[in-house]
Amino acid sequence: MTASRYRPILLALIWVIAFAIALSLDRVTAHWVARSHPLDKRGIIAWALKLPGYFLVTLLIAVVVGIFHRESWRMALPLVISGPLVGIGYTLLKWIVGRRRPVIALKPFTFHPFAHGIVGLVHAESGLSFPSGHTALAFATAICMARAIPRWGPVFFVVAAAVGAERILENAHYLSDVVAGAGVGIVCGWAALSLTQGRISDDEE
Repeated sequence: MTASRYRPILLALIWVIAFAIALSLDRVTAHWVARSHPLDKRGIIAWALKLPGYFLVTLLIAVVVGIFHRESWRMALPLVISGPLVGIGYTLLKWIVGRRRPVIALKPFTFHPFAHGIVGLVHAESGLSFPSGHTALAFATAICMARAIPRWGPVFFVVAAAVGAERILENAHYLSDVVAGAGVGIVCGWAALSLTQGRISDDEE
């Protein structure tokens, strides 16, 4: 078995460890943010840091990649697909977990799973925080862009991490919300790449 086949297992293990550490720091981090107000959520910095977490930005990136990348739509299509995958993933998890944002109440270990039953899935309760949707989309975009432009891969992940940091510093999410969002985004990014690669292979046969 080659080393590359162990990579997903290793990455999953690293994520589990990171998530466990984040959970242990949720209360401390949220209380510090609530006291210190390190970032003005209405300010230009917060707005700029959050941009890569919006699907419209991902679509604009996909258009640019489609126009200028040598493989055109082959690299643009995963970006387009990753958005809906992230949307489905984080919507389900928010409904299942039912954790409210720290800005509502600093109760990181209070959960309201499956709030309002099936109706709550269709008409999601506002103010749910787990996982961070902005972070998930930013990491899904980073995965797709790292495949499209490998040498810039670290930059894309730094940008995605900055989105997650903004969500914490704005007091919109707990630390573990962001770590969970990163995991959701990475899985959705890989899924989007796998789906499109399969479609490409079928078209070329």
